[in-house]
This record gives sequence, structure tokens and C-alpha cells, in this order.
Amino acid sequence: MAIKFGTDGIRGIAYKDLTLDIAYRVGNALGRMAEGCRIAIGRDTRVSGEDLSKALTSGLIAAGGSALDCALMPTAGVSYITKKYGCDFGVVISASHNPPEYNGIKVFDSQGFKASDAVEERIEELIKESPIERTVVGEVKDFSEAQKEYSQFLIDKGVELSGMKILLDCSNGASVRIAPAVFKALGADVTAVNINEDGNLINADCGAVNADLLAQRAKDFDVTFAFDGDSDRLIAIDENGEIVDGDKNLLIIGKYLKDNGKLTSNIVVGTSMTNLGIEKAVADLGICFERVDVGDKYVMSKLVEKGGILGGEGSGHTIMLNESATGDGIQTAVILAKIMKRSGKKLSDLAYAEIYPQIIHSVTVKDKEKVLSDKELNRAFEEMKSKLDGVGRIILRPSGTEQKIRVMVESPSAETNSNYVKKLTKLIEYSEL
Repeated sequence: MAIKFGTDGIRGIAYKDLTLDIAYRVGNALGRMAEGCRIAIGRDTRVSGEDLSKALTSGLIAAGGSALDCALMPTAGVSYITKKYGCDFGVVISASHNPPEYNGIKVFDSQGFKASDAVEERIEELIKESPIERTVVGEVKDFSEAQKEYSQFLIDKGVELSGMKILLDCSNGASVRIAPAVFKALGADVTAVNINEDGNLINADCGAVNADLLAQRAKDFDVTFAFDGDSDRLIAIDENGEIVDGDKNLLIIGKYLKDNGKLTSNIVVGTSMTNLGIEKAVADLGICFERVDVGDKYVMSKLVEKGGILGGEGSGHTIMLNESATGDGIQTAVILAKIMKRSGKKLSDLAYAEIYPQIIHSVTVKDKEKVLSDKELNRAFEEMKSKLDGVGRIILRPSGTEQKIRVMVESPSAETNSNYVKKLTKLIEYSEL
């Protein structure tokens, strides 16, 4: 059985690509990787989540391991509980921002960091083998109290927010119980939408991936925070209805940390997709900006290498190593609200960067490798890249979690961006014929 980890765990359509047998084998593999292995496990609201969670736990128990079942819990919450309670691993059953029919398995190490390539490769090897069943099996402990502990952890990161009117979009996902409670505890006037725990509705026309749908309503609030299905992403909307994405989070939080003498190593890490306007604005603050490949694991790796604490992606993953071991959408929202409150500034004033016109377009394909090896597509891409040299950027890359090719074009000319994206999209579609 050949199962591969992508940029953010194992992912696919539940019961079809990601079966209960696969989940069982992952749990069994984890149980064999540490004597008396103990994991913290949580999930989002997806319909398949409980089945996959039980299957994984069954595999773990058969191998002699035990589990703390956190039930409905944001990804970052599982990371926090894993480290706090000395678990060998943390596991999240979630497909993050993907549609309801998808699900996934994310693995964290004992310190709450996403599992290393070496750990993932070892799991992949063990999955191929026949599962084991020990004579002495493990046990599962109901740990629903984890939600309260994680909520308090988030509350402790914030400040009194009385007088602030905040809109929360919980994406019908893992943040539905926690995010509203946290902001109410901080004293904000909270309105929460998309708080249905029906897993068929997760990310469906709501949340971080559809934050633009709240643009008009956001004008009635001081700030709007939209999370994705497992709430590791945050997209904010300012009082004018303008999107403040993960790129702008880097500028806002980076400046705050710099001003307070807390920006360790004076570095901010973005990705190849981070807007050029953010890079320039960060540099203007006297902060070193570095790019890595798309994927929060690559951002994390660079931060650890450079001794930095702040990095992230435009999609809304924001990593603050001075606060947590992984990206946390709710925590990022708490920090942004704190910065607003302490500075007395509106979010629009804090997110002041001049953003270059940029288009990011995804094209669904059957075979990513075949498409990206197409000669005509590559010829056109290289020609466009040459023309944009020094004035803009163009990227063509496979999604690490879906059967899609990402096209990004960024330059001072919105018309050029649109034309290039349209041409590349047609060539991608043609290459599959």
C-alpha cells in the first residue's frame, strides 16, 4: 500500500482516497514508533471525521498505544495539548480549507511541531507492512476538557477588547465553539456566523477561503476574522470591507514585534507567493525578508534555521514561534485585535502596504506531472517570466494538497496579469487533451 504525505499531511476524498483502513494503518504505525505511544487526537466537523478518528485510534490501540481524544478541536489546539501533556505525537483529522467531501491526517511531534520528513517517511514505510496487534492493548481517554484549556491559552494571549465590535466567520468548522467564546471572554462585542457543526457545510461558501463574501457586511464592524475548516488559517477584513490576508499579517505583526524589540533575528519569512509590496514594506522597516517554497512546513524550517519567529503565507497561515509551535488562525486574530487596541489604530491603517496587482488562479487537472512537463506550456511560461524580470513575478506550481496547478502573476499591470493567467490556463487545459 503506497500512501504519501503531501505538504500538509495525507489528504484525499474521504472513504475513497482516504479510507478507514489507511487511517487504521497510520494509527498502528504511530503505535509502533514509540514504546507505549501516547497521542492527542482531534478533528474538525467533517462527516467522515469521527469514523476516521476511531479507525486511527483503533490501529493505535492494537499496537499498544493510547490516546487523548480531544474531539472537535482546531489544529493548533491539538499541537498545544500534545506538548503540554507530553504526548509522543499529535494527530488532527482534517482537510483544512478543502471542500466537505475531503479529509486528511496531520501529524505533530512531541513538541507540537508538524512531523519532520523523516517521521512521515517512517510512517509511510510502516503503512506498507501488515498491522500488528499486541496482546496488551492501549486505551482511549475522553479529553473534551481540552477545548477549555486551549481556549484559556488563547485568552491569555489577548487584552481587554471592550468597545470593539467584531464579526467572526467560523466556517462551520473546528473553531465554532472556541473562537466566539475567546473573543467574548476578552470583552468584545461579538457576532459569529457559520457556526453550524454540520460537517456537510464546512468551508462551503464561507470562511477564510471565501472571505470576500463578507466584504459588505464587514463594514458594520471594527474588524472581521474569517477562519478555515481547522482554523489554522485566518483572513481578516478591515472596517472598509477590504481583505487583510496572511501577507499583510506579516507586515502588521512584524512591525509590532520590531517596535517592541521582540523580533528575534530581525527576520520575516514569506513564500514565493508573498506579494512584492509586502516584501518592500517589510524591508522599509529595516527587517530582512526571505522567501521559501509554498507550505507552512517550509516557512517553519527557515525560521528555525535563521532563529526567527515570524513567517507565513498569503492564504492565512501565520506562524509566530514566540507564541505557538504551529500556525493558529484564532491566535493570530487575537494578536491582531491586541495590536489594534494597543495602538488605537484601525486595521486599514495598520495594513498600509502598497500591494502589487496579483492574480492567483487554480486549474483542476488529472495529472499534475504531465501538465508541468508540457513543452509548449513551459516555453510560454519562460517567455512571460523573461518579460516580467525586474518588474514583476510569475509562478507555475502544483498544489501540494489537491489535483490543481496554481498560476500566479504579479506586476504593476493588472491587464498584463490577466492576459498571462488566461493564456497559461488555456495551455494547461490543452496539455491534458
